[in-house]
Amino acid sequence: MRRALLAVGAVLVLAGCSSTVEGSASPAPVTTPTPGDDPMVDAPAVGTCHAVESAYDPLEVPEVVECGDGHTGETAAVLDTGLPVEAEYPTQDDLDEGYLGDAYDDVCSYDTADDYLRAQPGDRSYTNYTQVLPTPEQWARGARWVACDVTYGYSQPEPAPGRMAGALESGDTAAYRACLTGDPADDAVVPCSEPHWGEQISGYPDVPEGTPFPADRAARAVIAEQCRPAAVDYLDGPVPAEVGLDITTDDPEDWASYPFPSCVLIPVDGGTTTGSFRDS
Repeated sequence: MRRALLAVGAVLVLAGCSSTVEGSASPAPVTTPTPGDDPMVDAPAVGTCHAVESAYDPLEVPEVVECGDGHTGETAAVLDTGLPVEAEYPTQDDLDEGYLGDAYDDVCSYDTADDYLRAQPGDRSYTNYTQVLPTPEQWARGARWVACDVTYGYSQPEPAPGRMAGALESGDTAAYRACLTGDPADDAVVPCSEPHWGEQISGYPDVPEGTPFPADRAARAVIAEQCRPAAVDYLDGPVPAEVGLDITTDDPEDWASYPFPSCVLIPVDGGTTTGSFRDS
């Protein structure tokens, strides 16, 4: 099967979008593709911005919009599916049965999103990803690609505060990082630019089954000390005095059946904060 990886890695950060759609465009004429047609015809350039409404419905092809105009997704990579020109446009059943082949799964992963934002070790981004397909009209002209859009938002797409390309590399990165509101036993993910009690980092303490539920901060602190190496990596140096270590716990029932805490950074004095400790 043919493969054509158009863009990954260092070419991810672009100055703007490749095109803009304004108003309602007339459908493109449906034509019969020929064997000489380019399977990458109409493929979006890396950095193209979209109004993605659902991260789980690739057949709802998103509109191309201006970057910075409330867009929810940005193209991070594109692959040729290798399907022949006579292949029919996929249905949902086709997607479920692997009709588009390995390219459909290979084009997108959490690593794709991390690379696009230029995440560093330990970063947990407030993003997701979704596959984007050609429109039926583009398919009729021979388009056989599948693209990966990085979407802003943890579960469903939300309007991005700015360009996501390279957003974790420098500057004010809080809006693109994942933090926690609520409490250790019952939390929800928000961008770190919003009030939160903990900032997520990539670390998972080893807690044997049968360990008593840590009902208060002092009990959690004993386990959270395992997070220190991950915190040092995340902060590029020793943990400052104003930064504390903590963990998530889920509820006591979940803890009893399978304790699986994750590491978070917190203000040492407790309470909530805004911003990211990485930007301090």
